Amino acid sequence: MNKFRFYFILPLVSIVLFSCSKDDEKVAAPPRAYTEQYPADIEAIESYLKTHSFSVIEVDGRTDVKIDTLIVGNAEGKVSIWDNTEYPLQFKMVKNDIRATNFVDGRVKDPVDYKMYYLILNEGGGASTTRFDSTYVSYRGWKLNDKQFDINNTPFWATFPKISSAEVSVISGFRQFTSLLKASETIDVGVDGSVSYNNYGVGVVFLPSGLAYYNTPQNNIPIYSPLVFTVRLHSVRERDHDRDSVLSKYENGSGVEDLYTVDTDGDNIPDFLDIDDDNDGVRTILETRYTYVNADGVTITAQYPFNGALVDDPSTPYDDRKGIPSCSGDFESPTRVRKHLDANCQ
Repeated sequence: MNKFRFYFILPLVSIVLFSCSKDDEKVAAPPRAYTEQYPADIEAIESYLKTHSFSVIEVDGRTDVKIDTLIVGNAEGKVSIWDNTEYPLQFKMVKNDIRATNFVDGRVKDPVDYKMYYLILNEGGGASTTRFDSTYVSYRGWKLNDKQFDINNTPFWATFPKISSAEVSVISGFRQFTSLLKASETIDVGVDGSVSYNNYGVGVVFLPSGLAYYNTPQNNIPIYSPLVFTVRLHSVRERDHDRDSVLSKYENGSGVEDLYTVDTDGDNIPDFLDIDDDNDGVRTILETRYTYVNADGVTITAQYPFNGALVDDPSTPYDDRKGIPSCSGDFESPTRVRKHLDANCQ
């Protein structure tokens, strides 16, 4: 079994947003040190937050924001983004997760802990997501001079790392913010084929350049530009990147957020991209199967549900409400080592 061959058929991660990926190839300037650039970026972002106000608006049925500059002595009762209490400014400390390769040690050498400021305009009423799921998103982006550089009101599928040519991978800060939203509560399709997304997640995120394009110029975006986005999350699709029957979001060890850090067998391939997670020579998809003979005498092969199904299927001898067992047959203990992660169990 050639694990490396499987790994390298996965496309390498793009670091550009969907619309910008259609530009001609850009030549990156020699980079500054991330630790040198970040203080300037965060100072500029915090100044922007303290000198601008916003209001939530609807544009062609889509939630967005209108940004205004606060004029000293003529604020007309407006409050800065920094001091807004109706939509409180929040932040999350994150790492730049751009990657040179999909190996465990393939993340770019960026030591900065970034402060990612954001506003939640509407959390959304549907499914939660992770940055490794596929997300159906739309957006608008602008610079700190309030000039819009891009808009995409037609939702598209973004996946990290992308699985097919029909998907894209967006910049680091964009995808890390999207995971703080929830998808639409319901989706309605009209008789004319029109689609309405109801109670979808939407927010605004303020990104230092290290979470955006950094030293790579884009159309209308100079190098080292902090960026602002309105992001809308319309739908979510859970993915199984290595097609081993275990959803990528479950290949997270003891619950870590960054799946690239989980490598059970220490082969430098993260579990969510590894077809043999424990390196015992038996593919994970085979170790998570079971067989039984149905009432008609036919042998059936099925997959254990990772954490168990909500309802048991009475046609199977296996209790479908249980998850993947340990080698000793423990189906329910939350601390068990599931058999596909145990090199001594095949």
